[in-house]
Amino acid sequence: MAEYKHPKSARLSLKADFKAVLEYKLFVRNRLMTLYMMPNTGEKARFAVSVSSKIASAVGRNRLKRLSREAFRLSRDNIRQKFDYLIIFSPLLSRNKSCDINKLGLKKIRDSFLELLSEGQRR
Repeated sequence: MAEYKHPKSARLSLKADFKAVLEYKLFVRNRLMTLYMMPNTGEKARFAVSVSSKIASAVGRNRLKRLSREAFRLSRDNIRQKFDYLIIFSPLLSRNKSCDINKLGLKKIRDSFLELLSEGQRR
């Protein structure tokens, strides 16, 4: 059970870390999100999520963050270790009438994350 935890050491939390991942400029995107990737010097993969206030209310943004963290936690076997990952949800998400943020599920977010991950690892 301990292998499925998401400890603080597996999170990107410093502003400098976010900036470094963004400046590395290895990213892939789809209609739902953009995934930035960067090799790190640690043993484990680290992860962070950013959701703009333009996309949804605080409740919707927090829901997207929780689902994203859960998708990352459940996908640990499929991801490369020694990488930092940053997900930024697309502002187009709020404009898309067919995609209700409150109805987005874990399966859709996880599938989207894994799709971007496999595309990013090929680069």
